[in-house]
Amino acid sequence: MPLTLKGRSNDLHPSHPSELVKRIVLLAATAFGLFAALDFSTSQLTLQAAPQRKVARTQTVVAPVSVSDCMFLKNPEEFREAQARHRITVSRTTQAFSESVRPTASALVSPQEIPRKNFIDAILFDRMSRDGINSAPLCSDAEFIRRVTLDLTGRIPSPEVVTQFLADTTPDKRELLVDALAQTPEYIDKWTQFFGDLYRNSAFATNINIYRGGRDAFYYYIKDAIGSNRGYDQITTDLIAGNGDSFNPAEGYANFIVLGNVPMGPAQDTMDGLAVKVSGTFLGVNAMDCLLCHDGRGHLDEVNLWGSKRKRSEAWGMSAFFARTARRSVQLGSPPTTNYVKYLVSENATGEYNLNTNYGNRQTRSAVNGKTTTAPEYMFGGGGVLAGESRRQALARHVINDPQFARATVNYIWEKLMIEGLVSPSSAFDLARLDPNAQMPEGWTLQPANAELLEAMAQDFKQKGFDLRYLISAIAKSSAYQLSSQYAGEWKLEYLPYFARKYVRRLDAEESHDAVIKATGIMPTMAFGGQPSQIGYVITNDLNQEVWRTPWAMQLPEPVEPRSNGTARAFLDSFLRGDRDQKPRALDATVMQSLNLMNNSFVMGRIHRNNTGSLVSRLIANTSLTNEQIIEQLYLTTLSRQPTANEVKKLLPYYTSLGKQVATESVQWVLLNKVDFMFNY
Repeated sequence: MPLTLKGRSNDLHPSHPSELVKRIVLLAATAFGLFAALDFSTSQLTLQAAPQRKVARTQTVVAPVSVSDCMFLKNPEEFREAQARHRITVSRTTQAFSESVRPTASALVSPQEIPRKNFIDAILFDRMSRDGINSAPLCSDAEFIRRVTLDLTGRIPSPEVVTQFLADTTPDKRELLVDALAQTPEYIDKWTQFFGDLYRNSAFATNINIYRGGRDAFYYYIKDAIGSNRGYDQITTDLIAGNGDSFNPAEGYANFIVLGNVPMGPAQDTMDGLAVKVSGTFLGVNAMDCLLCHDGRGHLDEVNLWGSKRKRSEAWGMSAFFARTARRSVQLGSPPTTNYVKYLVSENATGEYNLNTNYGNRQTRSAVNGKTTTAPEYMFGGGGVLAGESRRQALARHVINDPQFARATVNYIWEKLMIEGLVSPSSAFDLARLDPNAQMPEGWTLQPANAELLEAMAQDFKQKGFDLRYLISAIAKSSAYQLSSQYAGEWKLEYLPYFARKYVRRLDAEESHDAVIKATGIMPTMAFGGQPSQIGYVITNDLNQEVWRTPWAMQLPEPVEPRSNGTARAFLDSFLRGDRDQKPRALDATVMQSLNLMNNSFVMGRIHRNNTGSLVSRLIANTSLTNEQIIEQLYLTTLSRQPTANEVKKLLPYYTSLGKQVATESVQWVLLNKVDFMFNY
C-alpha cells in the first residue's frame, strides 16, 4: 500500500527490482510536479515582471557601437529588469514550498506586534506598519534552529541539540544559539566557502592557473581571517594592497591579485581586469566592466543612471592604481617548468597606464587631450596617492573609507541570509539611486528595497569595526530573519521588498551533501596511495600527494573537489555548485537533484541496516526503542523536528506490514526525499 507524506506518494517496499523502478518512476513524476510549481516560463516572467522603464533621454551624438563591443547590446535582457526576475523567482519558490509543506499557515500579525530585537526590526516593521502590510508571525523554535544552523554553519543540527533547544525555556535562547553557532569551527567552514566564492578562488581558471598550491594558500588565508574574525577592512586591504608569495599560506591574499590576470592582450587589460574585480567584489559596482570599454552614455542609459554619466577616461584612473603591480612567475617542479609556477606579487617603483593600445580585449586606448598616460584617481569620490603610499595601498585606503564599501558588504551578507538583497543583483549597485532624499530623473526610481535600512546597516557595520561575525549575528538575531516562511493571507509580489515573510532557498550543494552524511551517520571513506580506506575525501597537491582529508563538502577548498571521488563529485555537481570560473553557483531545483536523492549510491549506501554505522542500523539494533521512538529519532535527525501526530499515525502501520527493518529503511529514504529536507525555510 502506498505511503503519503505531505503531498509525496512513495512505495515503501523495495523488495523486487521492478518495484524499485516503479517507486523511482512514481517519485520522479511527483518531483516533476513540484519543480513545475517552482519553475516558470519566459512568457510568465514577461507578464508578471515590473513594467519596462521609459527613460527620458537628451538627444546627444554618441559614437556608434557594435554588438561585439558591448555586453549590454549582446544580451540586453540579462541586464534589464534583473531585479524583477529575481524577485519573481524568490516569491514563487517560497509560495510553492509553503503550499507543499504546510497548506495552512498561522494567522498574520500586525507589524507593530513583532518584537524589535534591534534597529533592523525597527526600520523594517515600522515601514510595513506605515504602508499597511501585515507580517508573517515568528517561526517556530524547530524551524529556527534548523534555519540558523544551516545558514551560519552549513550543517543541520544534531537531534540532541534540537531536543535540548526545543525544551529550553530561556527567553533569549535564540540569541544565545546564534552566539554559540558563530563561535564554532563549522561557522568558519561555511563563511570560508562563501568568501572563496566571492573571491573566485580556483586552482585552474580560464584566465590563469594558480595551481593547487596557490588555491590552498588562499583558502588557508581566508579560513584564518574568518576564524580570527579579522576586520573586513583589514582583509580587503590585504587583498588589494598585499605583496607576497602566492604559495605561502601566510601571504595567500596575493592570489587575489594573481587571479585578476587578463590574458591575450596588453598589460592594460590586466590593470582593467583588476579595477573591475575590486569594484565588483568590494563596492558591488559591476558597471566598471562596461565603462572600461567605452563611455556609459549610449550603453548604460537603461540600466545604470550613475554609469550612464561616467566616461571611460574616469575608469582608466581606477586601472592606473595597478600600473605598478608586478606579478613575477617562479618555475617549480623537478626540473623547473613553465607549466608549474607560483607567483611573487610586488610593487614596482615606476610604471604608468599608457594610452597606446589597439589590440587585446578592449577598445583602442588613445591619447586624451594630448595626454598619453592616465594618473591614478579614485572614481568614486576622488583622490589619488599620498606620499609614502604604493598605488595599491592608496586604492585600498580609498575603498575601505568609501561608504559604498560598507553598503556592498552588508548587502552581500544580507542577500546570503535573507535570500533577496536590499539591492539585487548584489553586484549591480547604481550609485545615483541610493539616496532617498535625491530627486530621481523621470523614469528612474530608488534602487534599494529599503534605503534607510541599507544605510543604517552600513553605518553600524563601520562603527563596529567592519566585524563580520557581528554583522552576521545581528541579522540572525533580528525578528526579520526569524519570521515564518508561511504567509496566511494573500501574498503579492509587491510585498517582497518588505521582507514580510522569510524566503526559502534550496540547500547549497555542500549543504545537501553534508546533510545526507549527518542525517544518516555514515562518513565518506577513501583509499589512496596504496593505503587502507580511511574517513574523508583526499585533497591532493600539485604533485598528486595527499595533503589532507575531509568528510565534509563545506571544507573542500573549491567546488571542483573532490577530484579523487567521482561519485561524490557528480552528486555535488547536480546541485549546481559552479566552478568559480565559467559556471556560477545556482540555487535552481532540478529533476536530477531529486533523482540523485532517490537513487544515487551516495544516498542508497547510507540508509540500510547492513550499511555499517548508519542511523538505521543503530536504531534497529536498539531493542529498547518503540516504533514510535524510532520514527521520532528519524525525524529529529533528518528534518530537525518532531513528527506530527498525523505523520506518526500514517507511518506506524508499515512497521506491521513491512517489518521493522524495511519500514525504518524506507522512512529514512522518504525523509531524505522530502522538500523540507532539500530546502532551508
